[in-house]
Amino acid sequence: MRAICHWHMDLEFTRVLKGHMMYFVNGEIVRVDEGEAIFINSRALHYGFSDDGEECDFYCALIHPIRVGAPPEVYRHFILPFIENKDIPFALLRPDDSTGRDIVHQLDRLFEASDDRTLAITALSAFFSIIADLVEREEPRAQNNTASTHQDTTLSAMRAMTDYIQGHYMENITLRDIARAGAVGRSTCGSIFRHNLAQTPMQYTVSMRVHAAAGLLRDTELPMASVAKNTGFSSASYFAKTFNKVMGCTPKAFRNTHD
Repeated sequence: MRAICHWHMDLEFTRVLKGHMMYFVNGEIVRVDEGEAIFINSRALHYGFSDDGEECDFYCALIHPIRVGAPPEVYRHFILPFIENKDIPFALLRPDDSTGRDIVHQLDRLFEASDDRTLAITALSAFFSIIADLVEREEPRAQNNTASTHQDTTLSAMRAMTDYIQGHYMENITLRDIARAGAVGRSTCGSIFRHNLAQTPMQYTVSMRVHAAAGLLRDTELPMASVAKNTGFSSASYFAKTFNKVMGCTPKAFRNTHD
């Protein structure tokens, strides 16, 4: 019911088909209801989660801005300025406004073509249509925003610390290691995590380890002891106890379900 907080260069589009989900984006919480979609800009810190334990059906598309093969002039004058605009970390797309409806339609085209041989060309067509709509709708709004230097600094530290954890979760890392990665003190490190993720840095680390272990259980046949060792747990018994607490089932049950 909760993804790991992360960022990437890809542009992310999530379309809710049934129910609703919440999104954390650069410190702001956004609700995405059935029929709506959300755009997450490149490098924005984000994760989706459930606020009430209810299931949500959705699909998610990731599009790398460089891989679309835009002509240099188009990329330099339209795409690059947009994805580097810190005042546009996300956009909520509702079908009751014309631009949102057009973008949701393009996302549906992508979803419907996902198993089709024309997916590549459909993706390119949809991407350029979506970018044109987003630039037209969001840039005027962004120009009226006043960027917060403090917020930028906090997000930069948060990004560096989550990057460090994601790169070193299999090791025996400490709060001091995490804080050093963000160039902040340990108390500030804890405050940043609690404010943005409602977790301590070490709770986030454990979540990262559990999600990584889930991937190994799903995609490999490694013994439980090896899964525990490869994801930073000190013992197989501690791994099993922690996994059950976070995921609501034992590692064995999880593997059997996804076999």
